[in-house]
Amino acid sequence: MTKILCKLLWRLCRIMDDIKKPCMSLIIILLLSCLTGCHLLGDSKSNKVNFGHYYLWIKSLNDDEVAQEIIQQKSNKHSGFAQAEVQLIMLYSLPNSPIHNPYTAKTLLNGYTLVPYFETTFSAADLAFIVMLKDQLNQQLLLLQELSNFKGVYQQSKKVNAVQQLKIDQLNKKIIQLKNIEKTLSNRGQ
Repeated sequence: MTKILCKLLWRLCRIMDDIKKPCMSLIIILLLSCLTGCHLLGDSKSNKVNFGHYYLWIKSLNDDEVAQEIIQQKSNKHSGFAQAEVQLIMLYSLPNSPIHNPYTAKTLLNGYTLVPYFETTFSAADLAFIVMLKDQLNQQLLLLQELSNFKGVYQQSKKVNAVQQLKIDQLNKKIIQLKNIEKTLSNRGQ
């Protein structure tokens, strides 16, 4: 390996000796521009989205800022930005959001596909975040359904209790009437 490197280095030195000084500066300029171009190309390709950071950021916003962010993300979605749809879903799932609606968030998330957004780089962490969000929304919807069921049972039991209380009150009135009749009869009998 070292022999190959030495041979390449020696050949490069011989080529440099053969090239005149004006050509040398042109080659250096071309090499620098190529390196700069590669560097810029690498930065433009990194269109990374970080949903975890975005969620933490929107959690820290006040109500007015959340409302502004909702408008911005709706605009971004209409403009075709890949991450806008997931960010809008996060805004729907955010508890303090004016548009908080886990049903809408879950519906949008079920319809969300990564296929049309192949030009955007979704990291494994972002994909895991989307899956986790879907799981959390499923769990929240199940809990909301159970809560709704419990509220229904509670309302039903309140109605039953009210009917029972009415019957108890009627029976108490009858008992009082019977006691009054008993007193009246015992007063007559004396």
